[in-house]
Amino acid sequence: MFTVLNEITMLFIYRFFTPLLLILFCINVYTLNAQKKHISDISFPQKKWHIERLTKNDSSHIEWETKLARHNFTKDTIAQINVLNNLGELYCNRINYEKSYDSYWKALLLAEKTNNPAAMATSYTGIGILYSLYNRRPEALKYYLKSLEINKLLVKKNELKATALIKNYLPLATHYFYNNDPETMRSYLETAELITTLNNPYINFLKVHFGYLSLLEKNYAKAIKQLLPHENYFLNEKPSYLVVLYAMLGDSYFGLKEYKKAIFYYEKSNAIGYQYKNHLNFIPDTYKKLSEVYQQMNNESKALKNLLTSLEINQYLYSSRSPNNQYLLEIKDQFMLEKERLDKLAAEQQLEQLLHTESLWRLRYIIMLISALFLVVLGVVIYRYTTTKLRNEKKMLLQKKELETKKSEEILEIKNKELTESTLRLMAKDELLNEVKTNLKEISEQPNSHSVKKLIKTISVNSKENWSEFESRFTMVNQGFYSRLKKKYPDLSQYDLKVCALIKLGFSGKEMAKVMGISHESANTSRYRLRKKINLDKNVNLVEFINDI
Repeated sequence: MFTVLNEITMLFIYRFFTPLLLILFCINVYTLNAQKKHISDISFPQKKWHIERLTKNDSSHIEWETKLARHNFTKDTIAQINVLNNLGELYCNRINYEKSYDSYWKALLLAEKTNNPAAMATSYTGIGILYSLYNRRPEALKYYLKSLEINKLLVKKNELKATALIKNYLPLATHYFYNNDPETMRSYLETAELITTLNNPYINFLKVHFGYLSLLEKNYAKAIKQLLPHENYFLNEKPSYLVVLYAMLGDSYFGLKEYKKAIFYYEKSNAIGYQYKNHLNFIPDTYKKLSEVYQQMNNESKALKNLLTSLEINQYLYSSRSPNNQYLLEIKDQFMLEKERLDKLAAEQQLEQLLHTESLWRLRYIIMLISALFLVVLGVVIYRYTTTKLRNEKKMLLQKKELETKKSEEILEIKNKELTESTLRLMAKDELLNEVKTNLKEISEQPNSHSVKKLIKTISVNSKENWSEFESRFTMVNQGFYSRLKKKYPDLSQYDLKVCALIKLGFSGKEMAKVMGISHESANTSRYRLRKKINLDKNVNLVEFINDI
């Protein structure tokens, strides 16, 4: 039973499924042949056309090369360096990497020779970009950092504004964009943001780089919001940069799966690239992304076409079979090799010169040493002579001053003695007169005493004249005493000044009473009042205090 059923089943499969399988096989063969024919039709006829579009009608380098020839003739080294750096950038954008590389290294050699660090930094950045294009990222980073280090040193020396460092931070941010390192990229962008002012020409480049950062972080909607507002600026100021901007917008819309908008911006990016012959390295990547977009849209024909175009241009730009890049596959640090050669030559010349002048320098050193020893000895002699002379002069001046001081003290002592004697005589005279005065008063009480009263008045006048004579002689001996006393204590009366003068001369209270014609108690009271007026502490001796004035 089962055998019969198996035979019937096999017969059914043979009769109905075998023709169906043959039909499917034929369809597949036809489809593959059609695709092969389509590939042939797309790739080979397009190849020459795309490459010609990249290089056709490109004469912008002629102007710069003419300038370089003129500056070479005039030997204007600074101008030569600037033109070479500009040519390096131009050739890089035109995918002529060999000439770009040569231009940057020539500029670097001249900048090194003329000690122009700013130009060296520019050349290092350009060389870093070239290494980056060939995906040699460690070497690219090395040159970016060299450039940044030089410019930071120039900023520290106030030879370059800090805002200029943005030209270093942006390439470094781009480097880490392609390294898929958003954190490091953000750190460089935020550092650049801190030093950038609103009027800085690179402010728009900085802002779109934040859009690239959002794209790297796969925040596509935010990236579009950050990129689109700057489209008009670049249309008016730097249309060639739209190659990059449109490519990034295409990536953002691709990430959002808005494929039509992605295609729109990718094609605009390529059109700008062909038009301005700038950032041509983006074109093969953009064609590859177009291929991916069409593949997502299930348009295999356009996907394949764009992929082949990408491969074709990429091969022309970077393949070893490209005559444009055979030189660059073996990138070597020509600058370092040339620098080593020049350093070696300079060292040999320096050694020869040193050998030639060694004996002359030795003689110079001997002469200098002898001269130095002579100057030291001469200096010691002059120093000793001057020191001895000054010491003797100082000694003589001190002796002379001591003699003058001693003489002045002796004279002052003699004068004070004379004044004291004179005062004592005046005291005796006043005492006698007081006695006469007393007697005359008694006589005046008798009748007919007019003449006697007149005599008493005359005696009083003589007493005042005696005090005037005393003050005059006291002032001559003790010059400045009264003026110092009045300046320090302006409230002192004439009577107080007399008391101070008598204390200065060493009069006791009893003697002061006799001179001034007052009682002993009044004299002591006068001394007490004087102490109070000058606000003298009880522990301070009045006589010593007056003598120190």
